[in-house]
Amino acid sequence: MRALPISLSLLRPLRAAAIACALALSVAGAAAANPPPNAAPATAADVRPPAGADPPPATVLLLLPAPNSPFARAADAVRQGFLAAQAASAQPMTVRVLEIDDDSRQLPRVLAGARAQGVDVIAGPLARAQVNATMAAEISAPMVTLSLPDTDALAPAAMLVFGLSVEQEARALVRAALATLAPPRAGAARVAPRFVVLTGEGALARRIASAFRDALREAGERATAIAVDLRYESLQAIGDRVFRAEPDAVFLALDAREAAIVRPRLVHDLRLFATSQVHLGGAEGALLAHDLDGVHFVDAPWLLEPDHPAVMVHAQPAQPLSAELSRLYALGIDAYRLADQWRTGRARFELDGVIGALHVDRATRARVERWPVFAVYRHGRVERLHLPPPAAWP
Repeated sequence: MRALPISLSLLRPLRAAAIACALALSVAGAAAANPPPNAAPATAADVRPPAGADPPPATVLLLLPAPNSPFARAADAVRQGFLAAQAASAQPMTVRVLEIDDDSRQLPRVLAGARAQGVDVIAGPLARAQVNATMAAEISAPMVTLSLPDTDALAPAAMLVFGLSVEQEARALVRAALATLAPPRAGAARVAPRFVVLTGEGALARRIASAFRDALREAGERATAIAVDLRYESLQAIGDRVFRAEPDAVFLALDAREAAIVRPRLVHDLRLFATSQVHLGGAEGALLAHDLDGVHFVDAPWLLEPDHPAVMVHAQPAQPLSAELSRLYALGIDAYRLADQWRTGRARFELDGVIGALHVDRATRARVERWPVFAVYRHGRVERLHLPPPAAWP
């Protein structure tokens, strides 16, 4: 049988533990061979920890892609955030990091043997394909994933499904839009849908557009879908089509650069909604801000609320990160905090997270619900909007 690949970061604590154990046995053996004069025989009480002694810290196993993986940069950002949360914790858990490769036999062995290796809770894996593989695996310890599977309907009872999701953002945007827009007039006959979804060309844009349409359909609404073609001769036609549809709002399944090109072609007073994909931050984000005027979007408190209590208590990364990697850094922070709660057996709780307000109700669903922060571009600046989490989570 091939030996289980283990990262150096996992071997170090094991090697240290072995050395400490050997030293302890050596000292104990010497004491037994040469007891002090008139020593009483040892009893069970002699080997109990002193009354009131602190219990040993819990151990969390962090599963991340190997350094040669396409996800290496994402994994490093998550790792940094995870360790930042450990450093800020009042009672930090011991973190073991295990880098797992694409060997389909490795992950099931790790999950099945984690408890026997002294692991109290597992965080990971990060790659969606590996999270999908955990759905049918034997899990020996409580577990919080770092990405969402294709479906969480078969998630084991010991698992919380957690990750960043444009689909969750799209649902939150639809919910907020419907809450802030005037409802359709009773008895008013309207043939065309009240909403338009503008869709970019990439796979992620199609996922976002599908999530917008699904959320609207669940709310009893319909949407006109318009594919975005960024060629010059097509852009004016897009503006005309949206104008003729007379929508109450437009949902942009576009990234920041696409949205900055399309937005000036649309009527200025339209209500526009987009996911965090339109928020780049940094110098490029500032350059695009004027072209995105009036676009409402969502993102993590980590990127939008520097004065948020949970943001302030955690260290910033050693080197500046892009907006995408910053979200993964924040994901690592909240993953540590969720794992610390989940290992204690709490099945229902809420967390004021740095990627958003988080809601756990394992009796209802395996997925951790997330309510992001809302903002809008106005006059070249980002303005924070205060939309509290829903009183009743979906």
